[in-house]
Amino acid sequence: MHKQGASASAALTAAAARTRLPAFLRIDPSSPTIVQKFERLSRDERERLRNAFTSDSPFSLLEATDEDNMDENRYRDILPYMGSQVKVHVVPGSKTLSSPYMNANKITAPALFKTSLPPDWPGYIATQAPLPTTQAKFWHMVQEEGVDTIVCLTAVAEDRRFRAQKAERYWPLAGQTDEYEGGLSVKSLETSDHASAEVAYRYYEISSKDSAPRKVLLVQYQGWPDHGVPRTTNSLEEMLYRIREWKKDSSRSTRPTPIVVHCSAGCGRTGTFCTIDTVLTVLEHTGYPHLKRNTVPQEQQISTQPNAYNWQTEQDLIFDATSSFRQERMLMIQTASQYQFCYRVLQELCC
Repeated sequence: MHKQGASASAALTAAAARTRLPAFLRIDPSSPTIVQKFERLSRDERERLRNAFTSDSPFSLLEATDEDNMDENRYRDILPYMGSQVKVHVVPGSKTLSSPYMNANKITAPALFKTSLPPDWPGYIATQAPLPTTQAKFWHMVQEEGVDTIVCLTAVAEDRRFRAQKAERYWPLAGQTDEYEGGLSVKSLETSDHASAEVAYRYYEISSKDSAPRKVLLVQYQGWPDHGVPRTTNSLEEMLYRIREWKKDSSRSTRPTPIVVHCSAGCGRTGTFCTIDTVLTVLEHTGYPHLKRNTVPQEQQISTQPNAYNWQTEQDLIFDATSSFRQERMLMIQTASQYQFCYRVLQELCC
């Protein structure tokens, strides 16, 4: 009888906890309903790609498939939509900065979230892991966009001279400085880099002849498998909050700037991170009361704005964010398991 009573009590406690979740998180992530939502996203993507070779479509891939640019794509089938593509300034006579092309897209606030995010929310730049031949362009993009945070969601090959299967190291080792064409330098400052660490936090100083030096945080999640998901949510949760603290400090004297996010191709793990981070930001800023941690002071929350997200409605923030992000970069969240992982992580972030 005692065991039955304890089991019943635990069931009641779990049921009560579930009612405190936002409505879209009350469903089991492994349920067929979640898989069906992902399949709908995939159907919508296939429809978009019908316009891939139409010059006036925001989903055009004509520039990405131009023969002058194809060698700068890590994968021939993961390409940037033209409507949201990031470009860098050309340096006349340069070998590494001779064209503006980047396999990178700006990821902006979903239209449905406009009243549920801070007005200066900067979004992301979703990109592939830099190739040995595009590392200079990558760092120039970081400089030109004012980026202070880079999220790398893949392990890398240490030899940066040759193209690896998934990614190469593109940052200087501890105590070193990398110099690039155009007068750009990247200097290593400090690191928590350990071979056994699942997540490494590294700090750099980026400077150019035209701007003052500034500090950049590079977070590398080395243990996230390609096409898969981490075994636990712990490391990702720590990343989310450490990045929040860093952004809060680094943005005090400047405008908020986008986070550069990449894995190998810049879509599956990248889209998963961007979706989780964005939905968490909405919950924080609209005053959802049952987060384990909320780094946003109450006076900065926007729950009273007209049409701000209400956690007791049926709106599925994960679906809406993914749908919007996939209109700016293809395959943001690449597999059903990654899509399910978004629900799992956000459930864990709520009490």
